[in-house]
Amino acid sequence: MTFTYVMIFSFCIILGFIAFYIINSVVMPKKIDEIAKMIDIGQAKAAIKKLNEMIEKDDHNPFAHYLLARAYVIEGNSQYGIVEYRQVLKFGRFDERMREADIRRALAKMYMDKKAVEEAKKEYLILTKIEPNNFENYFESGRIFFNTNVYDKAIGFFKKAVSLNDQNEESFYYLGQIYYRNNMHPEAKQMLTNAVKINPKNYKAHYFLGLVLRQMNDYEWAIKEFDTAEKSDDLKVKCYLAKGSCYLEKGGFPKAIQEFEKGLKYVRKGTETELNLRYFLAECHEKMRDIHSAIVNWERIVEVNPKFRDVNEKLRNFSEFRQDDRIKDFMIAGLSQFEHMCRKMVQAMGFNISEIEIISDTEIEMIVTESEGKWRNARQTNRIVRINRTTEKVSESLLRKLHESMKLKNSTRVMMITTGEYSSKAVEFANTRPIDILSKSDLVDILKKI
Repeated sequence: MTFTYVMIFSFCIILGFIAFYIINSVVMPKKIDEIAKMIDIGQAKAAIKKLNEMIEKDDHNPFAHYLLARAYVIEGNSQYGIVEYRQVLKFGRFDERMREADIRRALAKMYMDKKAVEEAKKEYLILTKIEPNNFENYFESGRIFFNTNVYDKAIGFFKKAVSLNDQNEESFYYLGQIYYRNNMHPEAKQMLTNAVKINPKNYKAHYFLGLVLRQMNDYEWAIKEFDTAEKSDDLKVKCYLAKGSCYLEKGGFPKAIQEFEKGLKYVRKGTETELNLRYFLAECHEKMRDIHSAIVNWERIVEVNPKFRDVNEKLRNFSEFRQDDRIKDFMIAGLSQFEHMCRKMVQAMGFNISEIEIISDTEIEMIVTESEGKWRNARQTNRIVRINRTTEKVSESLLRKLHESMKLKNSTRVMMITTGEYSSKAVEFANTRPIDILSKSDLVDILKKI
């Protein structure tokens, strides 16, 4: 009897092993393949339930954890998806159904979506070792370093990406941005040119190429790039601002005004971009001596941000303009009228004009004579009079230049008259030299006489 029981017991054990083998080698794979198909056709929620039941019985099945991670991601539960993918990596057993590179790529993407940048960076750096010939891993690593302002490391990854794929326009674009920010304009120009050649619809690259060309004073080409970038709604207003700045810098004030006014039609009110558009628009009006329009824009800026650039200073400089028509007429007069008023001013101060030089439509210099005494035979001496009608501060360098020209022009004194202000160094320089500096209030008094 004992022998019979032993035989029956042994037979049961053998049957158990056979059943276990059949379940693990035939039934379980078939079942898990069916669950994989469920996930593929969008039945992720049902798959999650079955997979959790399966893992309760066998927690060491990496493929079950892998499928569970996929299902969670499809259902929008990235937190649980990350946990399951990390579990698969702990097992360290991979095959064609679940490649390590694919898992780490999925993890990196989820980390980026959750703003866990450091975790994403670790995954991409590992991927560069696992797949050393895949340019995308280097590109993504470079982009992370770029977005965290670690440009020296970003450059290396972007260069590696383009060495593996010379059609990778985004790497060229980022390299161009880095070089632009480091004032390496020729290098930036080359990288961004490569980007737009590969993809003419990369409007961001066109925009930055325009910025680079503007820095290199190639305004015509820069404007063409901004015209192209303008097709992007996201860049439209910035392009109007940039194009206007190009025209402003090359002295094309009417065209600059057109671009700035276009930008104001589309810009979101109260933004930094709107304030910049108004500031440069006002500068154009000021240079064209349309002071009233300039003041309107400065006042609009002050309403939003009283500390924006030097707007308050400009409004102070033109306070007389807003109150006194004489200074207004002086500021907006055409060139011939400006010259006429300057002559009258000098004569009202008791000087005789011997020479006059029109430096620009905002600046005139005269050589005037004055008598040293009351007697008819008293020696006449020359004086340099420089009249300036801008809001810019008179610098020490300008007064120094005028002082140095005294001997050449046989003059004994210099007089500077401006509608703007004097820098502290300019005042200090004038106080120790034969230089008279007249302020805006002095100019108003002289204008009253004429």
